[in-house]
Amino acid sequence: MRFEDIPGHSDIKEYLISAHRNNRIAHAQLFSGIPGSANFPLALAFATYILCKNKSDQDACGECENCKRINKLIHPDIHFFYPKPSAKPKDYDKAFSDSLKKWRELATQNYFPELSDWISINGFESKNLLISKEDSKQIIKTVSMKSFEGDFKILFIWYPEFMNPSSANAILKVLEEPPTNTIYFLVTYAYENLLTTITSRTQLISVPPFRDEEIESYLVDKKEVPQEKARKVAHLANGSMSKAFQELESIGEIAYQEFQEWMRCCFKRNYTELAKQSEGFGQRSRSDQRNQLEYGLALVRESLRSTSTDVTGGHNEEEMKFISNFGSANSLESMEQIHLLLSNAISNLERNANPRITFMNLSLSFCNLFRRR
Repeated sequence: MRFEDIPGHSDIKEYLISAHRNNRIAHAQLFSGIPGSANFPLALAFATYILCKNKSDQDACGECENCKRINKLIHPDIHFFYPKPSAKPKDYDKAFSDSLKKWRELATQNYFPELSDWISINGFESKNLLISKEDSKQIIKTVSMKSFEGDFKILFIWYPEFMNPSSANAILKVLEEPPTNTIYFLVTYAYENLLTTITSRTQLISVPPFRDEEIESYLVDKKEVPQEKARKVAHLANGSMSKAFQELESIGEIAYQEFQEWMRCCFKRNYTELAKQSEGFGQRSRSDQRNQLEYGLALVRESLRSTSTDVTGGHNEEEMKFISNFGSANSLESMEQIHLLLSNAISNLERNANPRITFMNLSLSFCNLFRRR
C-alpha cells in the first residue's frame, strides 16, 4: 500500500511524510474516521513508507522487499491486533494464528475493511468480539522482543474501541513508554467509544470522509466501473469507500424495486406481505442485509435533500420520481425519523440483532409513522 493508492487526503499524507523526514514520528497515533474512510490505508501506507528501503520524498517505492512483504501483510516487524472471540489462555496461540490468516485474506482484498466484512469472512455473526486481555499480553510480549530487521517495529490495533478496561489498562505502560523504535497505529471508527486512558496517550489524526469525486475517480480508475455508474455509487456512498463497494453490488433496478415495494407495503400496512419480506430478509447474508438498508438510507437521504434542492446523483428518471414523491409525501420530521430508524437498525444488525425481528420491527415502526402523517 502506497500513498498514491489512496485518493485525496494530500494534507494528511504530507503531514505524515514530514513527520518522518523531521524524525518526529509520534510513537502512538490514532487514525480516526468513519467506516470505509481512509484511516486504515493511510496508516498502512505510512508503515510502508517508514520501512521502505528506497523511498522518495513523496512515497514508498513499492518494489523493494519490504514493500512487497507489507503489501502481502507478512512483514515480520508489522503486527496486527483486532476484535475476535475470546479464547482460553491455552488455546490463544492457535486461535490467534488462525485469525491472522483470515485477517490477511480480508485486508489484502479490501484496503477499506469494515467490521461487518470481518464478521462475515469468519462467520462471527453470533460471537461476542473483543480485544481481550490475552491480546494485551501478546502486545506486551511483541514489543518486548527485538525487531527482526533491526529497524522499526509497528503494531496495528484495528478497532481499539473493542478493548475493555481490563485489556486497555494492561497495555498503558507500553503504550505510553514503548521500547525504542516501536510505533503503535490505532485505527478507530468510533472515537467517542474509546477509553480516555487510550485517547490521552495517542496523537489523534482525524481522517475525513472521501469526497464524491474521489470515490468516483477511484471506482473508474481502480475498479473499471463505468463513469455514470461510478458517479451514482459515489453519491450514495456518503463518503465511505467500503459502502461504495457494497453499493456496486446492490445498485440497480432490483435494489430500487425492493425498497419501493417495502415502502408501499408499509404505507398500506400490508402486514402479511411485510412478514414475508422479513423472512426473506432474514435468509440473506449479513452483507446483503446491510446493503439493502444502506441503499434505503441513501434514498431517504436524497428525499430529504430533494425538499430543499435539486437532486441528481446519477439517478434514473423513475428513481428521481420516487425520491421527489417520497420527500413531498412526508414531513421533514417524519423523514428524519425514518432516517434515524434505518440507521439504528443497521447498528443493531452490527451488534448481532436478529435480522428477521429487526426488519419486522422496522417495518412496523414505518407503518405507525406513515399512519400518523
